[in-house]
Amino acid sequence: MSLQALAQGAQDYLVKGQITTEVLIRVIRYAIERGRILRQLQTEVAERQRSEQILRLIVEGTAAVTGDAFFRSLVQSLAEALNVRYALVSGCIDSPPTRVCTYAFWQSNEFGENIEYDLYGTPCEKVFGGQGCQYYSEQVQTLFPQDQDLVKLQAESYAGIPLLGLSGQILGHLAVLDDKILGNESRNTAILQIFAARAAAEIERQQAEEALRVSQEKFAKAFRSSPSAITISTLNDGRYVEVNESCLQMLGYRHEELIGSSAIELGIWVNREAREVLKQQIQEQGRVSNLEIEFRNKSGDILQGLMSAEIIHLEDEPYLLAVTTDITLLKQASKALERLAEIGELSSMIVHEIRNPLTTLLMGLNAFKRLELPEQYQTYRSLALDEGERLQRLLNQILLYAKPQNLASSALELNGFVMEMLDSLQEMPAAASKQLEFRASPTPIQVLADRDKLKQVIINLVANAFEAVEVGEAITLAVQPVPGNRVWIQVHNGGTPIPTDILPKLTQPFVTTKPNGTGLGLAIVKQVVEAHGGELRIESTAISGTTITAQLPVMQT
Repeated sequence: MSLQALAQGAQDYLVKGQITTEVLIRVIRYAIERGRILRQLQTEVAERQRSEQILRLIVEGTAAVTGDAFFRSLVQSLAEALNVRYALVSGCIDSPPTRVCTYAFWQSNEFGENIEYDLYGTPCEKVFGGQGCQYYSEQVQTLFPQDQDLVKLQAESYAGIPLLGLSGQILGHLAVLDDKILGNESRNTAILQIFAARAAAEIERQQAEEALRVSQEKFAKAFRSSPSAITISTLNDGRYVEVNESCLQMLGYRHEELIGSSAIELGIWVNREAREVLKQQIQEQGRVSNLEIEFRNKSGDILQGLMSAEIIHLEDEPYLLAVTTDITLLKQASKALERLAEIGELSSMIVHEIRNPLTTLLMGLNAFKRLELPEQYQTYRSLALDEGERLQRLLNQILLYAKPQNLASSALELNGFVMEMLDSLQEMPAAASKQLEFRASPTPIQVLADRDKLKQVIINLVANAFEAVEVGEAITLAVQPVPGNRVWIQVHNGGTPIPTDILPKLTQPFVTTKPNGTGLGLAIVKQVVEAHGGELRIESTAISGTTITAQLPVMQT
């Protein structure tokens, strides 16, 4: 009812004498109150329609898109819903957050470039500070004078809200800015909360999707590059759904020959019952680890494998993920080592059985030296003695090589240790009319070593070097520190280089370049050096000669 109509109606009543002034006042008051209520209802309806429009903007703008397109649609819809100039959504760069980057930035009716910025001194810092939604309806530049971006954007107002994950962690924030006062705080805050919940859900969805992608990529890389055979098969009937390259190489099948077939059908399981036992254990325990199995490749060879397997679910269906390592060679090597150990024990027994009568024989031959024999028999006697002594040396070295290298270690200063040996080294028969040059380390070097065994190493290396040079020539013995807390004991000689085809084999038993050598000297040296935690190297060229290096760890003080 308009005031004009109300006035006209009241006048009619007064003229006719049917209404008093008091009644008229009540009528006017009622009409005014009714008008206020109607206006309030109209406002509420408009607000409800506005809210429905905002919800429609969220649904229509973001329902069909994900990723970057989602965030762009989100900030555009938010700017339209709040009728503001700027809207942005961001994510954290570090933790705890001090710097953020925008996923989408709406400014002045178009999308702006995404930016990175520091939170310090900005209203966004308050949002990330655990204080919830921040609403500055006006004078935001005055409140945050250090934030020059507010000046560039001509911002008068700001509202921001954190994006919270399911566990409560801050994922980023959603903010709007305008160049005019931003009123209606309660309504705008509610709208921000709705948009923020949708944005947080999308960020977590993307993070979960990325985590899944990374996990799948890692699995794919491990699956493809694993040296072990990896298979995925159906749990019920064991049909292969995927196998890796190592599996194809181990079994000798092509990919298409395995996929869709089962190990039982292809005869891969040597024992069909073993597969059922495996299946039963898997179903009862969920997994098996390091189960030794026998399997057959396409060529029919029986191989030994070490299998670990567990149930996985793909699209709610149970499958068996199995990793199998071919240990056939390892098993063969283990048996060979056992056989070698048996041979070693047998060799030691045989050596002892031979050495005892040999010692008696040599004693008898030496006794014959006192007898006057014809010249021809003297030659036979000398030859028998030489061969007997050579055989005795060989037997001693075989025993030495077969025995474990048990060390009685103590601290040795290498320079002094070698210098004590120089006179005896120079007196060796092989050193006659030859020179030995010793080059000591400039500083004392201590090693933890077995004195007798290390002396045996040096004597052997020096004797070999003397035998390789001519009368009048010299060899070099050096102690030299090297990086990595190591020290070299080096013996160098000139002479004829070691043939390249022999060089890699010199430390193998019974390999020698000397006519009367046993072929065990360097093999024993290598054993002793490695027992000390060291390494033996042999280098030989026509230009530089031959250098044998025993590298040992330096004693830590």
